Amino acid sequence: MAEWAPLLAALTAPEPIGMDAVSMLWMFPLVAAIAMVYKATKMRVLFLRRFLIESLVLFATVSGFMIMAILVLNLLSWLVTG
Repeated sequence: MAEWAPLLAALTAPEPIGMDAVSMLWMFPLVAAIAMVYKATKMRVLFLRRFLIESLVLFATVSGFMIMAILVLNLLSWLVTG
């Protein structure tokens, strides 16, 4: 059990992520993983080419929506505070 202690201790505290614009890039690996897992669970038959295309389309859709939401919320906060 002693060899598992550092791993378990690492899971008790969140990973520190800054609040700058570059830190927002951590969104893309998370969205990619979510898109792939979602498509893997929803497709009845997994064909590699179709799976990759559908995962890429879902990744682009979610990423595009999140980028637009970020821009709208930044504009809104700029209008309110400016």
